[in-house]
Amino acid sequence: MDDVWPYLGNLHDVLPKHIAGMVLVLSSAACGMMVGAERQFKQKPAGARTLTLICVGSTLFTLASILIAGADADHTRIAAQVVTGVGFLGAGAIIRYRGTIVGLTTGATIWTVAAIGVLVGGGYAAAGLALTALVVAMLTLEHWGERVLLGRCKFSRCTLVYNPDNGKARVRALRILDEFRIPDADWDTHMEGANEVMEVRYCHFHHSHRAILFDFASLPGLVEVRRERAPRQTAADDPKRL
Repeated sequence: MDDVWPYLGNLHDVLPKHIAGMVLVLSSAACGMMVGAERQFKQKPAGARTLTLICVGSTLFTLASILIAGADADHTRIAAQVVTGVGFLGAGAIIRYRGTIVGLTTGATIWTVAAIGVLVGGGYAAAGLALTALVVAMLTLEHWGERVLLGRCKFSRCTLVYNPDNGKARVRALRILDEFRIPDADWDTHMEGANEVMEVRYCHFHHSHRAILFDFASLPGLVEVRRERAPRQTAADDPKRL
């Protein structure tokens, strides 16, 4: 264990410069790829390639700062600019959409990955990998935390009647379904005279999920929207309210 312990600290003090640089860059790429894979699996704007490049770029800036400064100068002068510079990338991922702010988690993830890249570039590859595992765990448990705090989704069905417009209307509707991540098993279509009918199962409980109705209402060629009234929950249905 005593032989391994030094490698868990600053690798710049343990390995030759060129070896340390290679190990740190590869470790940085692994950190960015792990976080990016989780984001890409959830179909978020910043995926594996983006976050890997951000992490590796932060590491390269930090390494350049250490190498250029030399022994007596400030090693953090270039690396310090990463903190403010990466803010532009994070801000670009945050937008106002459907009356709510989206992209805050993506912006925070970009900022955190850049911080991990700076830490790895400073020589602490083991710490960077450990923090990466923590970030991935937090992002993975995000959905579970939302269900605990906000409650589980409660579903209703709505029926859209629209002019098919040679298949164009369905394509527009499918785009909305993809944006709200409605699985294929939760919608179906059939013809009703000259109109096409789409039946969709959606969550009526959460505001961000219920917003799909507003997008449906703006579909060109829409004739009618029929929505089942959500069943009213009583105290007997919810043990927490007893």
